[in-house]
Amino acid sequence: MNVLPAAERSEITVASDNHFQHLKNLLRLEEAEEISQFRKEFLNLTPEEREKRGKALLRLKILESHYSPGGHHLLTFGYADGRPIPIYSFDTGDVLQLAREGDDFLKLPPGTVYEKSKESITVAFDWTRPEALDQEALYHLMPSPSKGTYRKMFDALKEVSEAKHGRLAFFRDLTLGLKKAAEGDPVGIEKISFLNAHLNPWQKEAVRKALEAPDVSLVHGPPGTGKTTALIEIIRQAVARGEFVFATAPSNTACDHLLECLVGAGLAALRLGHPARIMEHLRDHTLDFKLMGHPDTKRVEEMEFDLERCFLIQERHKNRRSLSWEEKEDLRERIKYLKVEIRALEHSIFERVLAEATVMVGTLTSAKDFIFEKKPFDLLVMDEATQATEPSSWIPLMRARKVVFAGDHFQLPPTVLSKEAEAGGLGITLFERLYPALDEKFKTLLKTQYRMHEKIMNFSSKKFYGGQLIADESVRLHSLADLTHVKRAPETEEVFLYLDTAGRGFEEMLEPSSESRYNPEEANLVVEILKRLLELNVRPEEIAVISPYSAQVRLISSKAVYPGLEIDSVDGFQGREKEVVILSLVRSNVEGEMGFLTDVRRMNVAMTRAKRKLVVIGDSATLSSIGFYRDFIQYAESIGAYRSSWEMLA
Repeated sequence: MNVLPAAERSEITVASDNHFQHLKNLLRLEEAEEISQFRKEFLNLTPEEREKRGKALLRLKILESHYSPGGHHLLTFGYADGRPIPIYSFDTGDVLQLAREGDDFLKLPPGTVYEKSKESITVAFDWTRPEALDQEALYHLMPSPSKGTYRKMFDALKEVSEAKHGRLAFFRDLTLGLKKAAEGDPVGIEKISFLNAHLNPWQKEAVRKALEAPDVSLVHGPPGTGKTTALIEIIRQAVARGEFVFATAPSNTACDHLLECLVGAGLAALRLGHPARIMEHLRDHTLDFKLMGHPDTKRVEEMEFDLERCFLIQERHKNRRSLSWEEKEDLRERIKYLKVEIRALEHSIFERVLAEATVMVGTLTSAKDFIFEKKPFDLLVMDEATQATEPSSWIPLMRARKVVFAGDHFQLPPTVLSKEAEAGGLGITLFERLYPALDEKFKTLLKTQYRMHEKIMNFSSKKFYGGQLIADESVRLHSLADLTHVKRAPETEEVFLYLDTAGRGFEEMLEPSSESRYNPEEANLVVEILKRLLELNVRPEEIAVISPYSAQVRLISSKAVYPGLEIDSVDGFQGREKEVVILSLVRSNVEGEMGFLTDVRRMNVAMTRAKRKLVVIGDSATLSSIGFYRDFIQYAESIGAYRSSWEMLA
């Protein structure tokens, strides 16, 4: 047995205790801030104020009551007058509480938004619909705070800080800089039989390093560089070796993307989590749907019906002598037999469904699922690791033998609500801490990008990635004019445009109800650009309008109503792409205040969503208060992409 010297054991203990106690303190601040914001945004407001802020849907009628294929009770709500559900209200996967008009919360477990259309919203519940919910009453839907995630993070921090030996203790000491990652046996790219014949050299290098590393490997994937493609190859290689893989990410959207790619690659992937939080076309791959769709489930239902019938007979003849002693004994034996058979068959179905899966996919917290209690992961693949706080990342790491982290620490960090917790470092991820500490043999920068025209890519590449990114030939010079349905014109041949609003008096305004900012004149400018692009046959679904500020998103949404057009915040659009992106920066003030635009990673995300055309609208007088934006404006000028809004509105 290899025992560490006492001094080294003491060093590890002190470092671990200090670090993890600090994380616990930050997590308490974050939890308190979330509760405080919930009270401020919800509990202390009138129902009408909640609805105005998109925090409630009021006076809804039950339009339909039905069941999902996964066995969840679905209630569909809508307005009695048929008007549409506000687009800025709840999204699929949000957890909601139900209340009746005139009453407080109904004493019912919360539900999960299952799907949403223009005129209705469907919520999945795990309870049987009580008689109290009738078709005539009106109902409110409001957010329901969840404490389960924080409990799982606190439990994970406790377990990792107290680990004495094993893989968990090793990973902890590795992240604290007290241990070094082991080197594996060199494989060599030429010896690997790649399952995807279209990988570029850097993707192959990432796969090679991941296969070689016994402990940890990092895949640094700038925008559009095919990070997920590399991860899918790593997972396929691991499965071919007979390894059990858990693929995870902080968000359901990212998990769904992984699942879709894994299924497309022919892997038997099983998605954990509530089906309501999973894209509809992928729900057949969820554990709930697999269990409900198993051929033997019908037999379980038949036995449950038989059991219910036996209970009814037993209850009916409880105090009567209409059944003989032998008949009552037979009934008791039948009930006992059915209970045992139902449990055994349910267990058998569950085991067979799990055995068929070669890869499990779920969010970080789903790694605490009971199905993993006795089955550690041979390989943990954590996508979007740079959007996961350290406490949340430890949840899946508790069960991992080896881990591949993938992400980009030059895009948006994890969302941290508490400013004090953020200042204390809660937004610093394990990926960020490991990246400078690990030797180059354990990490790979993907360099070929397949999304953007090189003019859109180059500024980001220079500022964030040392100018190392290369636009693939398939996208290097593409433009809107190359699309067969689009008319050729200067606006469709031009791929990059910075529209300067300085001197126009386009001042930002504060939305009192949310303290978010908006700029009415910029919004009008966005609408004019949209109209021109649509006249040139660019399709609405090929365009995204994004802004750092939710108030601007709401304002533009009210002005630009085109089916298929997406309007969202920068944060909400991370990981997405469109042929055209119009970015409204909003900030315009004499003080040069930039708010959270000072985190230039947000700008990196915003710029790199566009494939064939990027339009950025902003006030250079305000933006130039920060060197990054001065450089951006100079870059636009250097490639002939600068234009004053005076020209646009002349």
